[in-house]
Amino acid sequence: YDGASGSYQSWMWKRHAGFDVVSYTGNGVSGRQISHSMNKAVEMLWVKTRDSTENWIVGHKGLDGGSDPWDHEIALNSSAQEANNVNKWNDTAPTSTHFTLGNGDAVNKDGDDYIAMLFASVDGISKVGSFTGTANTQTITTGFQPRFVIIKGTNNSTYWLVLDTVRGWSSGSNDNYLKLNSSDAQASYWWGYPTSTGFVLDTTISGINASGDKCIYYAHA
Repeated sequence: YDGASGSYQSWMWKRHAGFDVVSYTGNGVSGRQISHSMNKAVEMLWVKTRDSTENWIVGHKGLDGGSDPWDHEIALNSSAQEANNVNKWNDTAPTSTHFTLGNGDAVNKDGDDYIAMLFASVDGISKVGSFTGTANTQTITTGFQPRFVIIKGTNNSTYWLVLDTVRGWSSGSNDNYLKLNSSDAQASYWWGYPTSTGFVLDTTISGINASGDKCIYYAHA
């Protein structure tokens, strides 16, 4: 929202075909299945325990370069690169009705209460995707014009980049960006711009589009 000083911004998602919120209590058992109501396979998953200071744990279909993504994790509140850890998702891809947990305390400690946020791609509305950096201007295709995007390098220690058209993300000017894992105020840099079918990365900054960088993203119209 815009506060009295005009210096606040928030983003909220409404339940729809590409987003759901689920709460559950952990039981510490590997292979635990949690039901959801999206009726399509989950492509990105955020989980946070409400009873301790454990990280926000993220699963994403683009982790491990897409090879074995659900044997990997990355933390939403950290700049650290992805880690191979079977105790988060039990090396099991989510389905259209359930997601599966390992026995890690950050996602399934016996007796802890959790909240899970589930994302999937919906034509014309949202896109869960990944790309490899080229060190050159690169166009990412989403199939719609995004107004909001989150990008994270997975094979390096870099921040979760947040761009949106409300604060300033357009062609011909510097873009106001935030770091999702940081309390820093927004800063300005020329990242690129949205198009009618995706977005352009016009930067080679390390961690986002340097040659060989592996990146995951979520974009929303």
